[in-house]
Amino acid sequence: MKKIQQTSLLVCITILILFGSAGIVFYWPTISQVLAEAMSKSTGEEQIGADPFSYDPPLPSYVKDLHPKYHIQAELHTSDAKIAGKMTVEFDNPKTKDIRLFVYDYLWNRMSVKSIRYKDKPLAFDRETTAIKLSNPFGAELRGALAIEFENPVPRRGTRFGVKDDIWTLTTWYPMLGAQNQQGKWYDPPLRIDYGDPFIYHYADYDVTFVSPQGYNWVSSWGRGVSTPLDGSRQQVRYQGKKLLNFALVGSPLYHVETITLGQNLSVDIASVDKGNIERIKTIAQSVFPTYADWYGNLPYPHVAIAETSTGTTYAMEYANMAIFKRDMYQRNLIDHWLPHEIAHLWWYNSVATLEATHGWLDEGLVEVSVTHYLQNRYGNQAATSLLDEYASDSQRLGQRYPGGKLDKPLQKFATEEEFHWTWYSRGALLFDHLRRQIGDEAYKQFLHKVQQNYHGSVIGAEHLDQALGQALRGEAVYFRKYTQALNTTAFGPVQFEPYVTTFINGMSFYPSIPARVTNQTAYIPLREVGERMGLSVEWSKEKQMIEVSGNGRVVYLKEGDSFAWVAGKRVDLGKPIRSIKERTMVPMAFFRLAMDFESVYDAQERTVKIVTRKASGKAGE
Repeated sequence: MKKIQQTSLLVCITILILFGSAGIVFYWPTISQVLAEAMSKSTGEEQIGADPFSYDPPLPSYVKDLHPKYHIQAELHTSDAKIAGKMTVEFDNPKTKDIRLFVYDYLWNRMSVKSIRYKDKPLAFDRETTAIKLSNPFGAELRGALAIEFENPVPRRGTRFGVKDDIWTLTTWYPMLGAQNQQGKWYDPPLRIDYGDPFIYHYADYDVTFVSPQGYNWVSSWGRGVSTPLDGSRQQVRYQGKKLLNFALVGSPLYHVETITLGQNLSVDIASVDKGNIERIKTIAQSVFPTYADWYGNLPYPHVAIAETSTGTTYAMEYANMAIFKRDMYQRNLIDHWLPHEIAHLWWYNSVATLEATHGWLDEGLVEVSVTHYLQNRYGNQAATSLLDEYASDSQRLGQRYPGGKLDKPLQKFATEEEFHWTWYSRGALLFDHLRRQIGDEAYKQFLHKVQQNYHGSVIGAEHLDQALGQALRGEAVYFRKYTQALNTTAFGPVQFEPYVTTFINGMSFYPSIPARVTNQTAYIPLREVGERMGLSVEWSKEKQMIEVSGNGRVVYLKEGDSFAWVAGKRVDLGKPIRSIKERTMVPMAFFRLAMDFESVYDAQERTVKIVTRKASGKAGE
């Protein structure tokens, strides 16, 4: 047996040893230790594709991918504080009556969309608060492109989109293609409130040409770009980025920018008006990025940026490939918490997104618990434990003051900013830390690596996390779907888990599309796939309105929900009911022994089912 096969088998077996569907939590310390030893003997490259139970396709993103491509030409007029732009957005025909563009501006500072054209023909459109609606002009074409001209005044304030002290923070500054769910229904983008960024984005490719006065230094969602001088003391920078959630820039004529390389050729652009501050940012970055790459996998982008804005601006912000924070954070060393927080958003929000207004616990909880990993790595156990204790205190107060709330509460429904922070940040962090403590660090890392592998460029929720968790643990898991719906007074409990079982037929392993599993301490086997593999015929009997299984000299009838089968007119007790999982009939292992007269053995320790047909092997145990 090759080394990779030995390692894969060891990982599969050890994760399943000793625990049933009930009582899984009690065995996690032993399992996680053995799993860590097994995984240490193989590289990350070997693990990919080695697990036969990880073949379920990723669940669909919350946002239907229309494969948009933006071509934007824009110019910043600093004296007038405005952006004048022309853009073309090309995308798949959504095949809906209307098309929607999202406009994420301020009610008191409106972006002006001057014209929308299709094939040089002007289109009529209606501007609503956060969306533009127009009739779909694409007809039967598979793809189309809209040409849009817009003008956006830049607020002279320290807002998320604005300019203060000659530092220009340009976020959500252009019209964006709207987002649909998988059923083709357009989302209604939520309004801004005083905190949070509740917008719905659509991953896209970007080709942006941005003109500004000469001497301005910019950092962006895709590196420094390619700069070209223009007449009139202007400069043009071109950026070409792939699979970006949005496109943002932060720049200033006062900026110093230093680029460092971390990990596997990840360039990090650091911008500040103070060279001394850049050194302090670098120290944090050089500790944070390797720590998060260990927990979550390498960031799947070549460029990211860290931008320091002026005092009195928005506290800290995440945009595509950008971590932005205000200079005030050097006071009381707040930068040592909130810069690692925003860098973690490069994984959670940026590489993998969620519907922020609804499921913000997902990224905010993950990035807050990420800070504990940074503190642990840089300062040791006490620093990490101290922050977790703060989360626990916040969560206790949350249960007392807001007992009727839950993690999956929409942003606009929080009564106060206090409830918002205690819920998504503190209780959200504890949700993930509680899972980590149950399953151990190595299994937890494998889980989050799978989320990145499966869902980079997707918009996800609790069910996506549960699927990745089940794949990491080699079974079917429910954790996030349960506890994000639980009241704030509910303590986090164990993962609900059905471990998968390896099926051997005549000594050969077989992995059906719906895996065999342990449920209520009983091994359940997919009837049709396993039965047909053994030469049985599995059909539906219209006459008896039952499933008919023929083979090995027998004709057997059974029905989902019953705990027995009919053999030659006699009722045979199977001990457990016949189940349906993902529209597949699952029978207790006893069916093959008692009803079909095949030798079958279930090893509860190794979680294996061995079935031997008489024709193939002659006698049991061979």
